[in-house]
Amino acid sequence: MKKFLLIIISTFIFGSVSASQNSNLNNPFGDQNQSDSTSINFYELQKLKLYPNPASHYLFIEYDIIFVKEAKLQIYNSIGAVVYTKSLEEKQDNFKISVSDYKNGLYFCSLQIDGKLLNTRKILINH
Repeated sequence: MKKFLLIIISTFIFGSVSASQNSNLNNPFGDQNQSDSTSINFYELQKLKLYPNPASHYLFIEYDIIFVKEAKLQIYNSIGAVVYTKSLEEKQDNFKISVSDYKNGLYFCSLQIDGKLLNTRKILINH
């Protein structure tokens, strides 16, 4: 189903890019800074949910990642040291992390898609 959606979306995107390039050929004063309202930002399709927050024993993570080559989730402590790393697969899934060994405090959870930082969320650990 995801591959079918990818084909449809790709066809739509390439068709709209081709049409916009052809329209610029007919317009010698074409504005290159025009925004295309039909373009799709694949990064907005990625979903990440963390709960409970504050966490005391476990942190539950739900994600839905599509159309990516590489996805990675990392948790940092308040001074920026990585305390947890996990590579994510392209799918909808969930898992839990034991935070019992983490010290109380503020942590940051970041989602990186294809080498780009997509999202960072705050997590409070309180035992």
